[in-house]
Order: sequence, then C-alpha cells, then structure tokens
Amino acid sequence: MYEIGSLIIIGVLAQWIAWRLRVPAILPLILAGILIGPGWEWYSGHRLLNPRFDGESGTGLFPGNLLYSFVSLSIGLILFEGGLTLKLKEIRGMADSILRLTTYGAFTTTIIAGLAAHFIMGLSWQIAFLFSTLIVVTGPTVITPIMRQINVKRQVATVLKWESIIIDPVGAFLAVLFYNFIIAYYDPAATVYNSLIKFFQSGLVGIGLGFVLGHLLFILISRFYVPRFLLNIVTLGFVVAGFLISDTIAHESGLLTTVVMGAYLANREVPFIHDILDFKESLTLLLISLLFILLSANMTVDQILLVLNEQSLWVFLIVVFVARPLGVFWSLATSDLTWRDKAFISWVGPRGIVAAGVASLFGIQLAEQNVAYAEYITPLVFLIVLGTVLLNATLAGLIAHKLKVSLPKGSGVLIFGASEGSRQLAHSLVDSGREVVLVSANRAECDIAEENNLTAVQAQLDSDEIDSKLDFTDIGYILAMTGNDEDNFYLLNNYRGRKGIRGAYRLPSRKEIQVQRYSKEALFGHYVSYLLFNRAARNFGNVNAIELLKPEDLLSLLGRLREERAIPLYLRCTEHGDITFVTAREDRPLSVSAGDTLYYIGEPLTHLDERSARQVAREVEA
Repeated sequence: MYEIGSLIIIGVLAQWIAWRLRVPAILPLILAGILIGPGWEWYSGHRLLNPRFDGESGTGLFPGNLLYSFVSLSIGLILFEGGLTLKLKEIRGMADSILRLTTYGAFTTTIIAGLAAHFIMGLSWQIAFLFSTLIVVTGPTVITPIMRQINVKRQVATVLKWESIIIDPVGAFLAVLFYNFIIAYYDPAATVYNSLIKFFQSGLVGIGLGFVLGHLLFILISRFYVPRFLLNIVTLGFVVAGFLISDTIAHESGLLTTVVMGAYLANREVPFIHDILDFKESLTLLLISLLFILLSANMTVDQILLVLNEQSLWVFLIVVFVARPLGVFWSLATSDLTWRDKAFISWVGPRGIVAAGVASLFGIQLAEQNVAYAEYITPLVFLIVLGTVLLNATLAGLIAHKLKVSLPKGSGVLIFGASEGSRQLAHSLVDSGREVVLVSANRAECDIAEENNLTAVQAQLDSDEIDSKLDFTDIGYILAMTGNDEDNFYLLNNYRGRKGIRGAYRLPSRKEIQVQRYSKEALFGHYVSYLLFNRAARNFGNVNAIELLKPEDLLSLLGRLREERAIPLYLRCTEHGDITFVTAREDRPLSVSAGDTLYYIGEPLTHLDERSARQVAREVEA
C-alpha cells in the first residue's frame, strides 16, 4: 500500500516540478524512477521501489508479467486520448505529408538507426533493427508539452501532432513484427511467414474493431442511452474492453484499436465529448506519471552501465542528426512546407512512452529467452528517450526562433462570426502565419469555413460552450463580427479581459454609423457596417495587399480605398510580422514604416504616383 501511495505522490510531485521548471514531465519522472530504483540500489544495495514482485523478499508491486500488462493497457488508454484530438479537418491539404512522414520517414529512421546500432554498438542484426523500430515513434506525451511552450506555425504544429499520434501504433506494429522475426529465428517451430500473417492480422483487427466499437459508443452517447454522469466511466470501460478483445483476437492489436476508436469519436458530433476529453486528459496525466517511474525504476545498474560509453553516444547522434533529418526531408520533399519548416520538424523528434514501454516489455521477454544482446534494448531506448527530450525541451524554442517558424505568444485571432467577409479575413490572416479560429452559432457557416480549410467552432455565443470548446492560450486578438450589435458588445465585454488578449475589436454599431462617433474598438472604417463589409467581400471576392513605399502612403491609400468602397483590414509589419487592425477612429494614427503591408478587401491597387497621392490626401483632409 505504501509503495503505491508513494508512487502516486512522487508522480504528482514530478509533474509539478516539470511545470515550475517549464520542462516536459518525462525528464523528472524518469530521473525519479532511476533514483528510487537502480540509483538507490547502487548506493545502498536495495531499491526504494521494486516494480516487479520479488517472492524471496516479499517486496514489489506487480507479480509475474502483470507489470507489462499494466503498461500495455495504460498505453492503450493514452493513445485513445490522443486519438480524441485527431480531427480530420485539421489536415486538409496536409494528409499526404503526414502519411509520407509516418511511412517513408519511419522507414528511413529504421534503416539508418538499425545500421548504426549494428556497426557501432556491435548488436546482432535482429536486436539492432528491433531497437530501430522502437525509436521511430515520437509520441504526443512529449510533443504536446514542448508545443505548449513555443508557438509555431499551424502547418508545422499540425504535422508534428498528427505524426506523434499516428506513429505510435505504427512503431509498435513494426516492433512487434521484428520481435516475431526474432522469435522465428530462435524458435524452429515459428516461421517468418507466420510472423507476417500475424502482423497483417493485427492491423486489420485493430482498424476494424476500432471502427465498430467507436461507432457503437457513438450511438450509445448520441442517443442518450448513457446518462451524463456515467459518460466517463462507460467510455473508459469501452476502451478497456476494446483493447482486451482486440488483443485476444490478434496479439498487440489493442493499441491500434484504441487510436481508431478515439479518432472516430473525434470526427463525429458526440454530445459532451469535452467531458470525455477532460477526464481522459487527467487520467492520461496520472498514467504517464506512473509508467515512466515504474519503467525507469525497473532498470538495473548493469543495464545503465551498458550504454554509458562512446558507442552509445555515436548512435544517439546519428539518430538525432542523420536519421531524423534524412527521413523528414525525403518524406516531405514534395510538400508545400518550406525548408525552414522541414528543418524544425527534423529537430523536434522526442521519443515517448510507447518507445519506453514496449522496449521494457520486449527487453525482458527476450532476455528471459536468452536472446543475445537483449539486455541492450531497454537502456539504449531510454538513452534515446532522455536525450531527445532533453535536447528538445531546452533548444526547441531557440531553434524555432532561428528558423523563423515561431510566432509571438498571443498572436492567434479569434473571430466571432463566420460570414463571407469573416472567412476572407481569416484566410488572409492564416496566410500571414496567424492561428485563426472562427466561432459561429450557424452550422452552415462553420461547414463552409471548414470546407475551405479554416478552423471553425459551432457554439451559442451567449453560453459556456465557447469556454469548453476553445483553448485561449495563444489567442491575442478578438474580433466580434456578427450581424448583431448587442452580441458584438457582449462578446467584447466578456472576453477582452482574458489573460494575453492584446486587442479586442468589433464592427461599428448602427448607432455609431448614424451619429458618426466611434469607439476606439470599432473596426475597419467609419462607413463599414456588417452588411457593407460582407457585400464588399462578395463583390470583390478576395483580400489583396499593397506594400507601403513610405509611411506617408498610408493616408492616401485609406482615402483611395474609401473612394472605391473597399475595406481596409490590417497592417502587417515587415520586420517583426506584427499586425495592427485598422479602426474607425481617424484621430488615432496607425504606426507604420516603409515596407509594411496593408491588407484590404477590394480590387488590386498599384502604388500611387506622387501627384495622385497628394490629390487623394487633400481630399481626405478636406
């Protein structure tokens, strides 16, 4: 009892330390496990925590192979939570890149890492390639905390998130395949053909059962056969049952089943799905804490000493600086991502719980069968896990800044209303490198936005739905652009005080337009009503941009846009990428420099000649 309680306390404490130090929790968790396991054994001759039950001393937590059953089931639950975040609308236009990264990229890493482990470490071919399949996985448990610390472009963040979740079961499958090959090599009764059959059987069972159980759970929830207060535990029971049934039918297929179940639910309109997601996030946090401590505490001093040498360091360097970059650049060669994006993706490749968990499982099983070099599997994988997490946690922000793929904190834009004009503005902001979320109570408007690769959320504007469906962490600007003046006032008053909000604006009200007196928060121009804004969007059809040759051009351009009933939207600073929205208050001049860009809805304009600029300026001043 004391061991279980101490384990939970240490896990919570390690998570809190990670939060305070702003590092991924995996670092203090693994270090804590090593300290209370092999570290204390090296110091005093016995362990403070022994994950596996020892019959002679009567100490330990899990008898027999129950530790690895717990590890496997826990990873399945973690991957289900990851699957719940996989929304297909996020990857429109990027699906091919993600598919290539999780296939060609994984293949490249497997080959290069396997060759390095064989020729540098001297491992057998079988163990070398089992190791290389284990370290192809990145994992959401470590990618997510790192991405929370740095704000990168949407395309880059999406690729990394999807890769980390999809590659987990793919890597586990590859590892199972090579594990079965090793068993076939040492067991005359087994064959390579049987290993391949088991591999494809696991894939089919995992995908098929995941869809069936996901749909069944969707029906139960959407038809309200499950009351809300039982929703979380019923979902948990379904996931556990799906994992066990799948693994019973086809060995090691449970991980894929749980991912598919989660992804299926994520892409259906499931009532109260945010309740499920909140519960699973908390459960995942606890499971990750327990797993990393247990697995690192289960290692021995001799295993750790096996990889404290120059050869292991060379393998680590090749995995990080050769295998990962080659895999990324090859697999993403035909994508729309820039070389800077690919370089950053190459750098961010921390390994997580799936690599550590499966390595521990296979390492012990192969060692018990006296397979040569099996004792290297667990410590070598843990070396890669610790090293990659440490590098990414400390340098990812700096690398993102140097490669110019990072965005300033609070750079995201939240737009209330998803009309034609709002969608055109959102597209322009996304093209400028901003994260944009559209919120509307109109389902049809949200559907159109999503069909055009925009992030849209349907929610009642006067309800708590917005808070439950949105993450305000990186939102810096709020634009209330609905057709209802009262809604716009309400939304600004309700959300402008949120932490990190740098600017809150709305369309001018009908009263302001009538009396020609405007608040500093009124957008775009003193003549821009909701109807005029959307009429211009329909008539002109797109957002254009013009570079300011000198600061004085701004006044002239605004006057000319007003003449043509076009809509000035925002200025983008060329040097820093900052944006400033145009407002109706002409007594508040905008800060502008030569080379900055003005974005507007209207016909394309060329820069004004000196005479016409002076003429328009005089008209504006008059």
